[in-house]
Formats: sequence, C-alpha cells, structure tokens
Amino acid sequence: MSTQKKQAVIIGAGPAGLTAGIELLKTEQIDVTILERDAVIGGLARTNEYKGYRYDIGPHHFITSSDEVMKWWLDVMSDDFHPHKRYTRIFYNNHFFNYPLDPYNVITGLSLLECFKCVFSYIKVRLFPIKNAKTFQDWITNRFGFRLFSIFFKTYTEKVWGITCDKISSDWAAQRIKGFSLSQAIFYAFFGRWFKKNVPRTLQDTFFYPSLGAGSFWERAAKRLTSLGGSIHLNHGVQKLEHDGSRITAVMAGDAAGSGSRFEADEFFSTMPLQALIKSLSPLPVQEVIAAAESLRYRGLITVNLIIDKGTVIPDHWLYVHEKSVRMGRIGNMNNFSLKMVADQNHTALSLEYFAFIEEPFWQTSEADLLKLGAAELEILGIVKASEVIDGMVTKTAEAYPMYDQNYHTHLGIVLGYLKQFPNLHLMGRNGMHRYNNMDIAMLSAMHAVNELKKNLPVFKKQPVPMKQRGQGAQSPPA
Repeated sequence: MSTQKKQAVIIGAGPAGLTAGIELLKTEQIDVTILERDAVIGGLARTNEYKGYRYDIGPHHFITSSDEVMKWWLDVMSDDFHPHKRYTRIFYNNHFFNYPLDPYNVITGLSLLECFKCVFSYIKVRLFPIKNAKTFQDWITNRFGFRLFSIFFKTYTEKVWGITCDKISSDWAAQRIKGFSLSQAIFYAFFGRWFKKNVPRTLQDTFFYPSLGAGSFWERAAKRLTSLGGSIHLNHGVQKLEHDGSRITAVMAGDAAGSGSRFEADEFFSTMPLQALIKSLSPLPVQEVIAAAESLRYRGLITVNLIIDKGTVIPDHWLYVHEKSVRMGRIGNMNNFSLKMVADQNHTALSLEYFAFIEEPFWQTSEADLLKLGAAELEILGIVKASEVIDGMVTKTAEAYPMYDQNYHTHLGIVLGYLKQFPNLHLMGRNGMHRYNNMDIAMLSAMHAVNELKKNLPVFKKQPVPMKQRGQGAQSPPA
C-alpha cells in the first residue's frame, strides 16, 4: 500500500542543508524544498568568482575522521577530489613557524632561551593547574602554559572574537582543541610520522579539495539534490515562521523587496542563526526567550580578496597572522589549493581575513578602503608590495562565527529549551545549533537529524520476523 509523502522544508542551502536534503530524498518518502536567502548556494562553504579568480570565504579544506562523511564526499565528487599535503604556518614576531610544530623551526624562531621558558611555564602549570578553568585563557594555559598561550593563542584569538581571552568561554577551546596539549604537540612533532593514524585532527597533514573551490562541491551536491526531485529557492530569506504552539506549520520566505511565498510542510530543518529564528516565530515567544536570543552574539567575517601580480607569493595553503601590527588574522592562498582558482597563472589569488562586529565602524569600511588596507598590511608583513596588488573584491559575512562569551551557555539553554516544544523543528549546522563547528561536523549534525526522523518512517521501522521463520536464518529488514 502506498503512503502519501511527507513534506520537508529546509532553511539554508549550505553544507548542513544540502546534506539533509539529499539524505531525506534518499528515503523516497519525503519531498524536499530548500529555502536559501542568498543568490547562491553553499553558505559559508561557497566559492566566489571575480574576473575568473575564485575565492573561498576563508580557505576551506575537506578533512574528517568520519568514514560516513568521507564516503559521502567521494560519492559526490570522486572525479574531482584531489589530495593535498597541508602546509600551514604562523607568522609571529617576523618569523614563520611551521604548524604543526617542527622542533628545530620553533627553537630557531623563538630562541633556545625562550623555548626553555615556554617549557618551564608548561611544567609549572602542570604542577599547579588553574582550578575550575572557565575561560579560554585558563583552559589553554592549563594545557600549554601561559607563555605559549601568550605567543601562539592570545593575539589571533582576540582578533577573531573581538574580546579578550579571559571573557571567552572555555567551551570554545574544549570543542575546538579538545584534549590536545603541549606534550602531545611535542610528541607528534618528533614522532608523528609513525603515528599518523592517531594524530589529532588539528595536526592532520592531508586534506582533499575540488579543483574549482569548496563551493564547486556544494554546487554539484545541489544538482544531485534536484536530480532526486528536490527544489531550491534562492533569494528566499525567512520572513516568518508560523506555529500553533506545538508544531511549526509554515514558513513565509522571500526576497529583500518584501515579496514572498508561503511553504507548508510536515517537517522543518533549520540552519539559520538562532537569534533570527526566534525573532521570526509567529506568534513570538515570551520576552525572556527573545531577550536570550538577542544575547546570542555573532562575529562577522570580511574577506579581502586580492589579485597579486606574481605567480608565487607564499608556499602556504593558509597563514595565521599573529602580528599585532596588522588587523588581518589569516591569509589564504588560493593558488596552492588549485591553479584553476586563477584566470592567469602568473597571478596569485590571496584572501585576507578580517573579523568585526557588524555594529562597529570597521564593518562599514568601504570596499575601496578595505582593498587599500589589505595591500598595505601585506607590505607591512613583507609578503608582497602594495604596488603588486592589481585588483580585488570584498565579501562580508555577518554571522560567520557564533560567539562563545562567558554567558552564551545560559542564553542558549533558554532558547533551546523553548524550541523543544516543536518536535517537527530540527536544528543543525553551525548557526542552527550555535556551535562553531567544521564543515564535516555540520554535515554530521544534518545526518543525525535525518536519522532521528527516519525512526518514525514506516519503511525504516524494524518489522518483527514471523514466528515460523525464526531460527531459520531469517533477518529483519535493516533499521
């Protein structure tokens, strides 16, 4: 007997949204509609093109410890998925430090005396650790010592988040760095080549990448989704999320001009920022929930994408900039990901990352001034001369990083507690869960949300084996 298909609406055509859409369509029991507020798909993993030069929004790389995600990636992009030997460094105090650590490189960059001070600082904190470490600063200091924290963590982290490290929750460090410590860093620096299978994610030295940028992967995933019968509506930002107090019933979505369409469905999957989601609900929740949502903060990302009149600039895939003399935080070299990222191989496509809150004046800086700033800071660092920058464009992403300030957990708990009353609303992805995770983790959150829903689909429920078949090798259908 055939059953009518369920309808699912997915908010966001980034990695989590597209992954969820394809996984839902595979069940053959659910129709999928994706609503994307931008004019392009890919979310933060999209690749922007300018005059034949291609730039990720911050350099993306495909790396995962999940076999399921890797299989998914290869299924979509096996013919254009190329392995790379990662090369990344840290620029600090006019020295380049290899990352992962290289013992000789660290000693020559810091001096032998400074290295001894770092090790002594580490030993000291291991003997007398900071108790009840609630901040990023305390958490990192406990694992690396205060001196290494000051050199390799403090400046860059404060550039990214715009607040001091003693005001950032330790949850951020625990999630991103987990149990990694100085002793492990030293161990893998010396012996990592023999223990590659167990190397922490932060030190893995091989990744995959499509020849036309990370966004080309998600463009192909979008084609896969539509070939399975799904639909994607671009320029459809959420205007209103209707509910009856126990279930989400419909979404009103449309363009900035105000024209929109209403989409009814059985299930709703959201990757939109929680703050925006709460304020889109109709009717609105009580003021306590609205206030908690408004207290969830986001850090914006500005990428200054430059065309350099040189074919070779730096050997890095990306370079962390820990210098206080410049505002930029990281440099991505698109040429080193793929030469197909540039229209002219005598040029280099560099992407400079700047971080800002959208309410601060720097966010309003004009494109022309940002291009001048990027060129000037590259010259300050000695990377290229400002005169060698021949063109460029700027991308601004308002909600690139969900903030982990010290009070975020309380506010997030109130918001998530309220949203639990809607069992047909499934949260996933970085902003949908207010968790700063990597692309593969965003995908896994989508897979998890779909798997939870599949438990209630008839074909996926385990059927009892008839009594007469038991003990005869018969098996129940897989869950």
